[in-house]
Amino acid sequence: MRMPAADAQRAPKHIDLAILGGGCAGLSLARELAKSQTLGSILVIEPRQTYQDDRSWCFWANDSQALSPWLGHSWPRWSFGKIDAQQQHRACDDYPYRYVRSIDFYRACLAAIKACPAIDLKLGQAVSELTALQSGWQITTNDDTYIAQQVLDTRPPPQTQLDQSTLQQCFLGAEIKLRRRTEIDTETVELMTDMRLVDGEFCFTYVLPFAPDHLLVEVTFFAKYPPTRLSLQNQLNQLLATRGWSDAEILRTEFAELPMGMPLMMNAKQKQPMLAGMRGGALRPSSGYGFLRIQNWAQRCAKQYIADGTLVGQTTSGFWIQKMDLIFLNVLQHEPARAAEIFDTLLSKTKPARLIRFMNDQATLSDCLQIVACLPKWPFLRALLRFLPTLLARSD
Repeated sequence: MRMPAADAQRAPKHIDLAILGGGCAGLSLARELAKSQTLGSILVIEPRQTYQDDRSWCFWANDSQALSPWLGHSWPRWSFGKIDAQQQHRACDDYPYRYVRSIDFYRACLAAIKACPAIDLKLGQAVSELTALQSGWQITTNDDTYIAQQVLDTRPPPQTQLDQSTLQQCFLGAEIKLRRRTEIDTETVELMTDMRLVDGEFCFTYVLPFAPDHLLVEVTFFAKYPPTRLSLQNQLNQLLATRGWSDAEILRTEFAELPMGMPLMMNAKQKQPMLAGMRGGALRPSSGYGFLRIQNWAQRCAKQYIADGTLVGQTTSGFWIQKMDLIFLNVLQHEPARAAEIFDTLLSKTKPARLIRFMNDQATLSDCLQIVACLPKWPFLRALLRFLPTLLARSD
């Protein structure tokens, strides 16, 4: 008996791999698979209708890691300092500070996906239900139903998971075109300047100078309770006014709330898909950096999937680095008034190459010991005592 046409249209579509979420992690894996000209059927499901120039990613990387097709800019030096104090400068010749504009990254990934017949990107589809089957998964979206042998979940974390973060990194930035050229040092990123407390929360300025009259300017908070968008806008307006940039042309804005110290939510009693991206712990707890982690994971995952058809979960820090990060966040959470001093000490007393290795998950034991040695002892001893039960319990 033949099925009616309407029922046939509703029959689930069978695929080998479903990637839930077409953000940084989902697109990165799809791009790596496309470069390998993978076979089978792969579907990327993304709720947004179009990709916008909505964010940027930065990191320290040498030339072999620079990801040149997307590289928008790089700077040899960075500066930092507490508010009303002279900025200090640091540099590492082998590892400049790199910048990737999101729209360049999106376009490169979309072009690679389009050139690979095995991969399909479905925009405007939001996953409403994910059901574990005896063999595989059923995925229901607002437009269709799919049966996938494997699922990789790169969607943003649920609010219940975000709420368990130690702190939130919240920032609002504006890419601006000045009416007149400024004498700003275009070879130096303001990594953490104007470090201060605002309403009891740690705040700092971040400036990427693309040209003497072209800048990305941000205000950033590390806060337990994120400031409102209006509060961030007021701080950004104040910053622009202080620098004499209030009349600049706003080219675009970017805003985010990034979890710091967000626990992974694993349920050993239920079948779960493989996790990646922010949901899988891609962001470094103490900094929010995650772009290079995601790229390294995507390369490993694609290589293994091509080799044997299995997936690799998101790459995170090693056990002891995770613990160091969580203790560090505990200090910032309970003693925000010490944050400016702590970051100023860390950045001024740590050798640039050592700091970069630590930030890039490449720290040696010597690096870790030297970083611990340069930090003030009592805040971290108090944090260790407060945090000891959790530290022993949380191994992920």
